[in-house]
Amino acid sequence: MRWTDPESGRDIWQSTKTRIKRDAERLQRSTERELNEGTFCKLSPISWVEFRDRYETEQAVSLAARTQNKINTVMNYVERHLNPKKLRELNETKISKLVKKLREQGLEEITIKYSLGHLRSMLNWAKTQKLIAQVPEFPKLKRARGKKVMRGRPITLEEFERIIKAIPAVMKPLGQTPASMERHRQVVQSWEFYLWGLWYSGLRLTESLQLHWEREDGLFVDLDGEFPIMRIRAEAEKGNKDRLLPITPDFAEFLQAVPEDQRTGPVFKPLPNRCHDTELIRESISRLVAKMGEKAGVIVGDKGNIDKVTGERKPRYASAHDFRRAFGVRWSRKMQVFELKELMRHQSIKTTEEFYLEQHTQDTARSIWAACKVDQRDNSRNSSGSADHAKQ
Repeated sequence: MRWTDPESGRDIWQSTKTRIKRDAERLQRSTERELNEGTFCKLSPISWVEFRDRYETEQAVSLAARTQNKINTVMNYVERHLNPKKLRELNETKISKLVKKLREQGLEEITIKYSLGHLRSMLNWAKTQKLIAQVPEFPKLKRARGKKVMRGRPITLEEFERIIKAIPAVMKPLGQTPASMERHRQVVQSWEFYLWGLWYSGLRLTESLQLHWEREDGLFVDLDGEFPIMRIRAEAEKGNKDRLLPITPDFAEFLQAVPEDQRTGPVFKPLPNRCHDTELIRESISRLVAKMGEKAGVIVGDKGNIDKVTGERKPRYASAHDFRRAFGVRWSRKMQVFELKELMRHQSIKTTEEFYLEQHTQDTARSIWAACKVDQRDNSRNSSGSADHAKQ
């Protein structure tokens, strides 16, 4: 085949690599169509290592830090399970094999789905850079019937109160001196305030630690208007957008209960046990909340990995995100789905419907069945009473 390169203007010669005229003509028509549509791309010899370096330094560097960490994790999955030498080796067969390996590793379906989403974004970028001719087809993951979308579940108020009671057992005093006991009282009080704040606000853990009273370059509360609101700058929000969000009445009342002279700095400051430790990092706070959930015995699901001793899946105890799930379910009963999407700050309404409306439907069904059982008992009593009256 011979044609003129539309970019360089040079004559290009390329073998069809076949002795059969029909196959050569088929390739000729395909190449001609791609040239006319502007989609033709000569296979690039770029290695996987070179592609990874380019993507991380040219594309991923502009994304949020947590997104970069997830991209790094997905790339590690690809290298561990597929070990590609060239980028063009990532075809449909390889991706299907990757899904199989991730399932064998114990990853949940929702984690695999998000991992494939990151990988698809990488390959879409590679196509725009003409490193690959086309993006391979990705498998459509279907959730098994009865399989939960959420990793955990919304916790109940009774379970939440048990977690509150578990705070002193997790944040133990470091001594019995008056100073140690006073420090312990302050620590427990700060954690109670923090957990109730998560319960009322529905904030993600990272967002809750970024919430300020007066600092306006990130995430802060504004209680001065007709209705209290939160202002979120793009840098402090998962969706990477500037937002103005209403605050629910119970969370507004919770914040307004704080004396005005104490409304400075971060809204939530869960204290460490030791006085010389000024603050806890996000990972430590997340781990401590999970410990409180475990101490309270609040199980919200099971993990993918299996206990080597019992042979059963390890239980998943309540974490900070289960407070947010409980917030979403509570308010899903009181507002329309598009309003709930805005309140939960989901980028897509499909996320809201998938995570919360199914739970709402299950609750409605539970109420209907319970009401039906009550009616059946009443009818049974009426029938037995009528029979007794007839005998008399």
